[in-house]
Amino acid sequence: MFFEFLAAAISLDLNWIAGLVFNNLHYLFFFAAFAFFFWGPSTKKWAVSIILLIPTIWLWVDFSTLSGWVIMGGAFLSIYYITKIVVLTFANDVPLLKNNLIIVTEVHGLALIIGYNLFLR
Repeated sequence: MFFEFLAAAISLDLNWIAGLVFNNLHYLFFFAAFAFFFWGPSTKKWAVSIILLIPTIWLWVDFSTLSGWVIMGGAFLSIYYITKIVVLTFANDVPLLKNNLIIVTEVHGLALIIGYNLFLR
């Protein structure tokens, strides 16, 4: 989806972009509510988070489609969320890791994506 949007933006295909926006207004409002809930009513953070959230989701879906790796599947997500609770609980109890929870979360996510797709699929 990201590459289709990029091609339409480069070729200035405003008809395609307008169709994308108007046919998916419910997603736009969902992402706006999501950003408002997590980042607050500050207009700058809210708008920037929507602008960054949508291409990130498109890139993950495109990566999954092009590589054949499972990222949004039910079995993967169940393992991901169950192990995330365990890893974050453990990291929160260790004083050295308590201040680096974001790094622990990122390492956990990338290690699980690689491990799941290489060994469990």
